[in-house]
Amino acid sequence: MGYEFLDISVSDGVAVVTINRPEVLNGLHPESHREMEQVWDDLGENSDVRAAVLTGAGRVFCAGGDLKDMESRLETDPAGGSGISPASARRIVYNLLDFEKPLIGAINGHAIGLGATLGLLCDIVVSSEAAKWGDPHINIGLVPGDGGLAIWTVLIGPNKAKEMMMLGTTIDATNAENLGLINHVVPEDEVLSKALSIAGTLAQGPQVAIRGTKISVNNWLKAQFSSLFEVSLAAELQSMDHPDFAEGVSAALEKRKPSWQ
Repeated sequence: MGYEFLDISVSDGVAVVTINRPEVLNGLHPESHREMEQVWDDLGENSDVRAAVLTGAGRVFCAGGDLKDMESRLETDPAGGSGISPASARRIVYNLLDFEKPLIGAINGHAIGLGATLGLLCDIVVSSEAAKWGDPHINIGLVPGDGGLAIWTVLIGPNKAKEMMMLGTTIDATNAENLGLINHVVPEDEVLSKALSIAGTLAQGPQVAIRGTKISVNNWLKAQFSSLFEVSLAAELQSMDHPDFAEGVSAALEKRKPSWQ
């Protein structure tokens, strides 16, 4: 498959996947979302790839959903939601978790909303010390049902997750490391090299043992959050039908305080 919104390179057994929409802070719209769903199947079938790195172009890793695209869709159809189906929301999470080869997150800048979810679903996370982490779906009137509520709850526990999700809190990389969300915090210009070093080591290791280890842990992860994921996804779809969603998107783009109903 050819990719329009992802850059893919392979060298010495390591694939580097770069989200390449820096003009919208690497926010995902339906088309780029579909590519992110598909890429893990493609890399899984590529015998030249033994490990992978996920990163973002420009100064941000991924700001989550593309708010400008959401706004244009809401103007066309107020009931149209984000344009991303529940099936797509499931695929982007489960295809990533089912990718058997080791995946290193090279989080070069802020990881927000779905961007944070993608980063936290990586096997080992290397974050820029300048990166902010959070899932402030609540700030646009939505439940964080695209995997965020589930993975944050599993990783930091229900009370901390509820506080962060309900308040729309973002934290710095040091706090994220202290909470056990991420593995390494390094200067911005060392993020990719650190991630490539880890991926290179894994690419040269015993593949059957490494993949078996990952599959085992990810099977536990899926069992832990599957019910929460399904309930929160349904709740997010319900919140998209409420006028607060359109108001939240408009307020965020206009940089003003929203007027909730």
